[in-house]
This record gives sequence, C-alpha cells and structure tokens, in this order.
Amino acid sequence: MKKKKFSWKSFSVLLGIVLLLAAAAAPHYVWTLERSRAGAAEAALVNAAAAENLYFINHKTYTRDWKALERYIPETGEMQGIFAPAGEPGEERFFSFSQEALSRAEDGFSFGIEISQDGKEGKVYAVRAGGPAGYTLSEAFPQPVFACDGDSVAGKWFCGKFSKYIEPFIMRKTAAEPGAKQTAEPAAASARE
Repeated sequence: MKKKKFSWKSFSVLLGIVLLLAAAAAPHYVWTLERSRAGAAEAALVNAAAAENLYFINHKTYTRDWKALERYIPETGEMQGIFAPAGEPGEERFFSFSQEALSRAEDGFSFGIEISQDGKEGKVYAVRAGGPAGYTLSEAFPQPVFACDGDSVAGKWFCGKFSKYIEPFIMRKTAAEPGAKQTAEPAAASARE
C-alpha cells in the first residue's frame, strides 16, 4: 500500500485557514480583554465616587486628596486591579492589573479627581492611554453619571460598545454627551423601555 505524502500545497492551504481563523478571532479577543479591564476600572470609579460621598457626609465638602479617601475605598484584590500608593493631594493615581505591570507603569489606568469650585460636586476619571484604544471613563458625584469618551476612532468605537454593554449593570443611564447630567434610574426601568 502506498503512503500519501503531505505536500507543501496542502500545508500552505492549512496554514492559510489557521491564519484566517486567528485573524477573525483576534478582534473579539481584544474586545473581551479590554472590556474586562474597563469594567474593573469602572468598579474602581464607582468605589471612589462612593468614597467621595462618604467623605462629604463627614466634611461637607469633597476632596481631591486620595489619602483622605483611603479609609473609604475598599481594598481591591489582585484579580480586580491594584491602586498605586497615593501621591500628593490632587495628584493622579495609577491603577494596574498586576504588580509587575504597576512597576513598569503600563497596562493600566491613570485615575484622577476633579472637584467643582464650590466643592459640592465633582467626578473621578480613569484615562487609558495604552492598549488598542485610548479612552477616558468618568463617574460623577453626588449625582451618579457614567461617561466614556474615546480619544481616537478606535476609542470612540470602544466607548460606544462598552457603554451599551455596561448600561444594564449600572443603576443609572450613561451620559448622552460629555458633561450631560441625568437622574439616577434603576436598570429594571430602563430595560422595560
């Protein structure tokens, strides 16, 4: 009986199919990975906004000092991301997804706080400069409003898709445009519409 040989032509066809499948799966993989990171950053934003509200109850003003918020922010585990040590008041804080990435200052978000002049409202934000798309996530307080603003075409695409993805999970609507204010609304009510 004669053995069949595996020819270069067959090999190149098989290699082409494998490469085609990999190229089709790559965008979904990148979207899934970036979505999980943005979700962890959004959870950190929600915690920071809640900490600001708790701080306001005790001091009748909001703060830009991460050290003052330390006692109000629950500690996050390694799987959820790591906050870098707080710097000076008003300085940005870095959020990473591993201790190694934190030491290299890559693969994460830079967090900051903006407070209004009267100290009665503000927002916490997370800037993602690295990765496949640059974007900024923000969470306002005391009125909770989530916003995602893309820096580029890919960032705008990601923000549009991420905002639609996260809306059922948050207890309010996302901001229609930067700076827009909306009232808190349960997710169940928005699901009925």
